[in-house]
Amino acid sequence: MRYLSLIRLGALLLLGATQCTSIRRAESIKLVTSDIDNFWQAYPAAMRDTAQAYRVFQEQYFNKASPGLQEYFKRKYKGDAVVFARRITQRPRYYASVRQTTQAIAEQKPQILAAFRRLQELYPPVRFQPIYFVVGGFAGSTAQEPGLLIGADQTANGPGVDTSELSLVQRNRCGPVTNLPNLVTHEMIHNVQQRSDGTLLSAAIREGMADFVAELVTGALGNNARLHVYGNAHEQQLWLAFQLEMDGTTTKNWLANSDQETPEKPCDLGYYVGYKICQSYYARATNKKQALADMLTTKNFKAFLLQSGYEEKSSKQ
Repeated sequence: MRYLSLIRLGALLLLGATQCTSIRRAESIKLVTSDIDNFWQAYPAAMRDTAQAYRVFQEQYFNKASPGLQEYFKRKYKGDAVVFARRITQRPRYYASVRQTTQAIAEQKPQILAAFRRLQELYPPVRFQPIYFVVGGFAGSTAQEPGLLIGADQTANGPGVDTSELSLVQRNRCGPVTNLPNLVTHEMIHNVQQRSDGTLLSAAIREGMADFVAELVTGALGNNARLHVYGNAHEQQLWLAFQLEMDGTTTKNWLANSDQETPEKPCDLGYYVGYKICQSYYARATNKKQALADMLTTKNFKAFLLQSGYEEKSSKQ
């Protein structure tokens, strides 16, 4: 992808800091990329003296942070620039190869807005928050009070990108920049749906719901499509295992379990199980728009599972 200058980014995106306010119109969403620009301005100096990289990043990146990066730094790194710098400097080939893809986010703005317009058509009460794109050192993406905090360097794969320094799970999770519409829709759904009740079942349904709705509005599963390759081949086996744990509060075998990733079996299969429950619920409904509204407002996840018919269908497979 070609290099996009700051001037062109400014022409295509709304840049700069923004306060935490939800808005009604998709076209008014702020896509904040100033943190990416600040990172790449700091990066050369950080790599010239890696022992002092944390000071460079603190002064030239975090001290200039948008509200989104401020929140990201606090939540993901507890304000420790040393840990952040270590994550960056230990992957010199990767970061040297992703500058253009992280700066090509502007090209995805039409697709992102199209996805949000479609979401608003399907669920008119939806409210949108600002989207902050940050270089996060592979600490993931999240939905928080200031808005959506998206780790741009974790969705920066593409031609010429060197992933040799990444772990197996990092390589598998590192999607192309064209996956951004799906990713930001997934995270936006987390700011719309109801909170977890503390059980594995509710946590898996929430994640699967975000994937399901993101696919509904973008037409693609994004990077989590890899879970469906394995899941579809082992669906009944996964459901039987999930049932044994779903009423408990431990999620470690199903969500955020990157230590369990192997070449044969992906981690995060709770996303797949939750997706299948939501897919079954939606398929049974005659009024699809109402089904989506009910899905996003459900607070009783046990009843939602029962109404989906997935438990009964799976037992007959």
